[in-house]
Amino acid sequence: MINPIVSQKMRAEAGRRKKTGKLKESSLILHVDMDAFFAAIEEKDNPSIKGKPVIIGGPKGSRGVVTTCNYPARKYGVHSGMSLSLAGRLCPDGIYLKTFSGKYTWVSLRLMALMRRYSPQVEPYSIDEAFLDATGCAQLWGGAEEYGRAVKNAIKNTLNLTASVGIGPSRIVAKMASDLNKPDGLAVIEAHDVRNVLGPLPVEKIPGVGESTRKTLAGMGIRTVAQLADYPVKLMKAKIGVNGEALIKMAQGKGGDKITGLEERPDDKSMGHEHTFMTNVERCDILHGKLLHLCDKATRRMRRENYLGKVVTLKLRTSNFKTYSHQRALVHQTDDAQEIYKVASVLLSDLWKEGEMPVRLIGISVSRLFRPGEGNGVQEDLFYAETVCKRLKMYKALDSLRDTYGEDILGFAGGVRSRRHGISV
Repeated sequence: MINPIVSQKMRAEAGRRKKTGKLKESSLILHVDMDAFFAAIEEKDNPSIKGKPVIIGGPKGSRGVVTTCNYPARKYGVHSGMSLSLAGRLCPDGIYLKTFSGKYTWVSLRLMALMRRYSPQVEPYSIDEAFLDATGCAQLWGGAEEYGRAVKNAIKNTLNLTASVGIGPSRIVAKMASDLNKPDGLAVIEAHDVRNVLGPLPVEKIPGVGESTRKTLAGMGIRTVAQLADYPVKLMKAKIGVNGEALIKMAQGKGGDKITGLEERPDDKSMGHEHTFMTNVERCDILHGKLLHLCDKATRRMRRENYLGKVVTLKLRTSNFKTYSHQRALVHQTDDAQEIYKVASVLLSDLWKEGEMPVRLIGISVSRLFRPGEGNGVQEDLFYAETVCKRLKMYKALDSLRDTYGEDILGFAGGVRSRRHGISV
């Protein structure tokens, strides 16, 4: 773990920048982008598939799309967002796996916690990406490259996964840098080198420039980042509207310098999970098993973030694509999966009876969240907290085991049974 004195220095530097309301001109941003994240986790858990084409999203030929795939699969032309049926034709011998979202979420949470050991300001960008404010931190490791390598090594040693890291004077430069040497890459772009390094790249390398924008720019004679950076702003705004100026600034490497840490973000209004079945479900025991599993996932996430919740909402979508929802308040604020499931199961019984329209999707969320002890005006029930003390100890032990050995090491019997019916998680 990072030396506490070093950590104090990083926080002091962040405090000085925060008082000014903006970062210094010599800002340094680090972008972490995990390599084929979902597929890499599956390869880590099952080394026998390592090096083979792995496609995440569901069984070959099933409805749905590719969530992600590893680099061997990409050589066949498979990519995220492609239909699984097309992927099956392009890569018939690939290994097709269901999406185990809970497993990936917990690895992501461990990743973000690890990143906070290297910067006081960490902004999650997606489940497998994060920006770090490296200003004032990199010098503690001897420079930007050494700092980036330390972050990469920590991820490898702690999670046994690889990441590509980009470092630059702004978010946009750092993000583009992390894509230069994938997989397992490291690239540092200094402010005076932004044009030399990024200028020759095709415009579609700029995040957010898709096929439609690429075609529009090509029609204007713009094919490289440098050509876009030099294009007159007035003409660009006249051609493509108000976003034209922002697009040029991104090409110039001026895309956003502020990192918003978790502690500065507004609290989540609700936490929950939902699941779309691979085939429509008509059996009550499977639905209740899946509901228990979703309650377990939602409350594990709540405990991670130190939240208790008061209102339970059930979401149900039937095979004719009609969506229903129903909610009910709990007697006490809680993060107890069994307590939430008791209410959720009643809501399910109110909305749906066995023999009715088959179910395509089920979801659960918990709202009216608060963090105990933060002076938020919520009256905590001390007597109730005492009565559930043993159960909370059980959850603490369960969470610890899952953190160490993976999400599937233990679970509620009903939730485990729901996975044994060939249902994706």
